[in-house]
Amino acid sequence: MKRATTLLLFAILPLLHGAAGAAELPVWQTQCEKAMKPELVVDTRQDGYQVDNTVSSKVLNNRAEQATISQRILGMTQFESRVEVSFDAPVLADAQGGRECVAPRIAVALHFMPMKVYVAREFPASSCSFRTVLAHEMRHVAIYHDQLPKIALTVRQALAAHYADAPLYADIGHGQALLENQIDTWLRPMIQAELTKLKLAQAAMDSDEETYLLSSACHGEVAHGLATQM
Repeated sequence: MKRATTLLLFAILPLLHGAAGAAELPVWQTQCEKAMKPELVVDTRQDGYQVDNTVSSKVLNNRAEQATISQRILGMTQFESRVEVSFDAPVLADAQGGRECVAPRIAVALHFMPMKVYVAREFPASSCSFRTVLAHEMRHVAIYHDQLPKIALTVRQALAAHYADAPLYADIGHGQALLENQIDTWLRPMIQAELTKLKLAQAAMDSDEETYLLSSACHGEVAHGLATQM
């Protein structure tokens, strides 16, 4: 995590008055509003998938998060995400007023690692059962691919709304800590919540009804393929 060390001192000048006598912003605050605007970037990357037909249903069952010992796993899509949040916080200080403004510079990188799509080795690659299970797993892959840009858009919009194209203000010496606290207590949990929604959408696809349809597909070939390997 990168933290800013830039500190600019700006002595506040007397208030300026317009023709109607109304007080304008102090020169220091005007400078803050013009020069210390947020810079917010959200980048995404996803590295595709690989199909593996060499792992048994029993081994896949052991790898599954929520499977019971009596279940036989037909296929599985393994997914890993990485989220990196870096920030910088240039500071413009008012030496006389004891205040400072911070320009939030935040970069979020959302990386979906290469997915591993498993079809149990009980189903030969040329079989109907293999094609059926693979088609189901590819629906999982499609959810990941479709949702990544939507998550990125949500994060961009949330950042834009949160900082509203304006600097942060704090007592001198506290601006960087304020920004870091917002990242830790608001931004990171918000991103994690979006990834949790993605995980729940994946789990919803593996309903009991879907499992039944898969296991009875191909005129019983799927169920037979598992039974002969037990």
